[in-house]
Amino acid sequence: MVADQITDNRVHGVMDRGDHSNISTCISQAIDNEFSGNMIDVCPVGALTDKTFRFKSRVWFNKPYNAHRDCPTCSGKTTVWMFGDEIQRVTGRKDEFHEIEEFICNGCRFDHKDVNDWVIEGPRAFEKDSVINQNKHFGKLETVQIDTEKNILLGREEDRKKISMVAIDYNEKIDGEPLNSTKNG
Repeated sequence: MVADQITDNRVHGVMDRGDHSNISTCISQAIDNEFSGNMIDVCPVGALTDKTFRFKSRVWFNKPYNAHRDCPTCSGKTTVWMFGDEIQRVTGRKDEFHEIEEFICNGCRFDHKDVNDWVIEGPRAFEKDSVINQNKHFGKLETVQIDTEKNILLGREEDRKKISMVAIDYNEKIDGEPLNSTKNG
């Protein structure tokens, strides 16, 4: 849908079949539009990726920051994904429904990866249920103490009772005869 919005006609599609299928354009018809990179942000399955970022790093190793720049083509409002002092990826800002707020131009997305090109506004806030925040904890965590040794020993005592034989005194007499006599068998 985004490709239809930013280009005059459909120029990309699925090439090959089965597990060899990929999304591509015909050689003679490349997507030549200043806003074509926005298809990466809206791709629902992640099949379209940023070639400048692909295989550099995992997304969760990067810190997202809201940033902007004076751009003559677009609003210049983006999210820059940084690893240390290096900008590895630039994406459009998303709202609370994970929809792109405004399309950004390819110049902002691909050409401006220097920190000095941007005004960093601050860290990007994500809601607590976001995939980015899966291993982060919000709020106070209670200390959990487990009496492991004590519980293991209790379990062992219970097992001993279940599998052990009752202690038999072989010198005990039944009906006046010792238990170990041949008569009681």
